[in-house]
Amino acid sequence: MAVVIFFCRITGYLRDKALFSVMGAGHLYDMYRTANRIPNAFRGLFAEGTLHAAFVPTLAQLTGKDGDRREAVELFRGLLAVLLLVVGLVVAAGILLSPWLVRLYAEGFAGTPGKLETTVLMNRIMFPYLLLISMAALLQAVLNSHERFLLSASTPMFYNLTIAATAWWVLPGMANPEVVLSLAVLVGGILQFAVQAPAVRRLGFEISPLWRGISSARVRGVLLLMLPGIPVLGINQLNQLISNRFASFIDSGVSYTYGAYRVTELVFGAVVVQLTTVLLPMLSRELREAPDRAPRTLLGTVALVSFVTLPAATVMALLSRPLIGLLFGGGRFDTEDVVITGATLAAYAFSLVGTGQVKVMASAFFAQKNTRTPMWGSLVALIVFTGACALLVGPFGTVGLGWANTVAMACFGFFLTALYALRYGFPGAHPGQTLVAVGRQVAATAVLAVGLWQVRPWLGGIDHTSLTAALRVGAVLLPAGAIYVGLVTLLGGRELPMLLATFKGRAAE
Repeated sequence: MAVVIFFCRITGYLRDKALFSVMGAGHLYDMYRTANRIPNAFRGLFAEGTLHAAFVPTLAQLTGKDGDRREAVELFRGLLAVLLLVVGLVVAAGILLSPWLVRLYAEGFAGTPGKLETTVLMNRIMFPYLLLISMAALLQAVLNSHERFLLSASTPMFYNLTIAATAWWVLPGMANPEVVLSLAVLVGGILQFAVQAPAVRRLGFEISPLWRGISSARVRGVLLLMLPGIPVLGINQLNQLISNRFASFIDSGVSYTYGAYRVTELVFGAVVVQLTTVLLPMLSRELREAPDRAPRTLLGTVALVSFVTLPAATVMALLSRPLIGLLFGGGRFDTEDVVITGATLAAYAFSLVGTGQVKVMASAFFAQKNTRTPMWGSLVALIVFTGACALLVGPFGTVGLGWANTVAMACFGFFLTALYALRYGFPGAHPGQTLVAVGRQVAATAVLAVGLWQVRPWLGGIDHTSLTAALRVGAVLLPAGAIYVGLVTLLGGRELPMLLATFKGRAAE
């Protein structure tokens, strides 16, 4: 499973690298990213998000030892009918309303002749991807409920490689690359569905809609379970909309902000998500069986997440330009693109610390069966983000957008932490020890920052991907990481053995 996830991330990087290299940070990439973002705004509802969370436990019950296999198949086919009907209508409405939607997401494109109209065309071609990925997610849920994870986890590779191959070998010779790239998105969606279909059929599930199943009690039950996730999804997607809208008024702004965001996402997905994936079931179990241990687990996770995010954010802030140059530079992604995206990454960098804290505290609220507080926190973050964008984007461009995101995530993290402390407290635990642990990390991070500042000139001039650039960056990051861990340990921190133990426990499961 770890190998599959690793290769999915590698192919995701290759996809982004190929697109930046062939298209650069310019109008075509701005249009592609905006057109792709609009149908994906509904993806969390109809695909991996609320549908997956509601369907898998219900189906797992029906396919268990005491379950009813026939009812399981009918539930699947009934939900497939719901998807075809509801998502089909959403797709049709999206295609019809595409001019309005694109203008909502990217009003700034109207200032460039043809940019808004071309984005509308691309969005209309891509919109059916929502239906394809929703059906693929339903197949994934069937496989996961039968504890078949590898195939479903590998499906993003097919999408990523389709886009990367199209960018490298098809787009350069095309007179109208916009249409070809949009069609490649659909091909990627078809492959994500098609590779899972035979495995689902072998489990005895007929992949055809059962229209009378739409009104069944079990289908209604799954749909009702999806409802609590809709408000959070809506707020998150409003955040994406506002970010894209402000970026659209900046020349190549959508491209620059996406490049910076992708680097922060690498660390977030690789470590923070993994830690919180372990935290939620552990907290839920401890709150039920050993409530005196749950606060210590929560505070320990806070310290572990900051142990990773503080130095990672410092590295991204101080070495932003060589990192962007190494990852995305070359081809049409030229030195100017590297410089601006690097500056944007430096502004985004410390949002990683706030995002990590938000993820931990939201998991803690969910373990307490409290979904409302994280939703209100999302609303607070949205308001702060919108206000900060209005103040900062005008004078600072994409850098202002990055700072707005950092400020919003800091407020979100503080909001959730303060409310959790007031509502539930940390009985039996010692928050002061966590503050001391974070203080050690801050001190070690400060020493790390001084060292990185001194070596920055040696990493100057890295503006394209190469083995030499990778060796130079690695020659800085590896000893920097060792020094940071060593300093924290010398100051009395035990985060490293705790972190290793956490992932060993996860692997053992």
